[in-house]
Amino acid sequence: MKLLNYQTPGDQDSHFGLLLNESVVSFATLQQRFNRAHPELSDMEAYLRSHPESEKIAQELASMAAEKWAEFEIDAHVLHNVKILPPVPRPPALIDFALAPEHLFNSGYTLAHHEKKWPVSAIIRAVLRNEFRKNKHRAEFNCYKGNHNAIIGDGDTTIWPSFTSYLDVEAELAFVVGNASRGASEKEVKSAIAGYTIFNDFSARDVQWPELMGRLGLARCKDFDRGNGIGPFLITPDEVPDPLSLNVRVKVGERYEWKGNTSGYTAHPVEVLEYLTSFQKVFPGTIVGMGTVPGCCGLDRDEWLLPGDLIEIAFDELGTLRQLIPSRITLSGPSRWGRRPELERFLVER
Repeated sequence: MKLLNYQTPGDQDSHFGLLLNESVVSFATLQQRFNRAHPELSDMEAYLRSHPESEKIAQELASMAAEKWAEFEIDAHVLHNVKILPPVPRPPALIDFALAPEHLFNSGYTLAHHEKKWPVSAIIRAVLRNEFRKNKHRAEFNCYKGNHNAIIGDGDTTIWPSFTSYLDVEAELAFVVGNASRGASEKEVKSAIAGYTIFNDFSARDVQWPELMGRLGLARCKDFDRGNGIGPFLITPDEVPDPLSLNVRVKVGERYEWKGNTSGYTAHPVEVLEYLTSFQKVFPGTIVGMGTVPGCCGLDRDEWLLPGDLIEIAFDELGTLRQLIPSRITLSGPSRWGRRPELERFLVER
């Protein structure tokens, strides 16, 4: 199933439903038509709290509706006529991993180029090459806590923080947790994954190096307002048989097109959730990012966003997440990486 939150034209209320026959229908409509009452389907939060039982109920209603689609089509909405909202608008936590060694290698190369002069940059790059050769198949479960209050969805506009000249996106596979017991078995952990979604981790790259070196974790470079994009759907696991074989395509306006594959991850989502539940309670609705798909961010390629860019991130099976960069920006000071003359025509007069 493709689950989503959405608004219809002229209606500010949020509806919880699914995509069926390329149209959107709410679970409230399905329950009314079939004379059912399932509080587990009242909204996404209730669905995740009741998972996996809620998934079985939703699947049953979806199957019944598919069989009698002509009766429901009148109450459905064409997908492009609705406003798609974040599938999990208020997650209790956002946890992000870095499980793609090739991305870490590529991005480290670019950071060294911008942060250090030769020969220091050359030494850092040599160390990175050696580490990558040794660890390119090794799963390192390093993670940080993102700003779970900064969620935006499909078609939304992020901000351009005034302290950065090098704003970036990161295309990531993410999964959303249902009910996960601490110390659960592999089978229990597998059933606790409620579904998959696309995660766009906006990042301010020219302030990232000091935070990495400070060893207190990432802060301003990641946790600014409206800096975590997810969506457009929550895809149930039955529709994603192998989450580590998904093709990924990123378009940055008409200037760049990047491609990658989730095979670059060194761990399966089940292993990631096993790791998390081994030492903590993971609450329903928690979003867990797997890390940047190799080649699918500007830092991997030394290619950078411009104000006004439309970002399109497409994953096999998951759909396309579209988000916008503001067309006018304000910069509060010089960048650590030097001046970007191409930004000047987008600056707001102060």
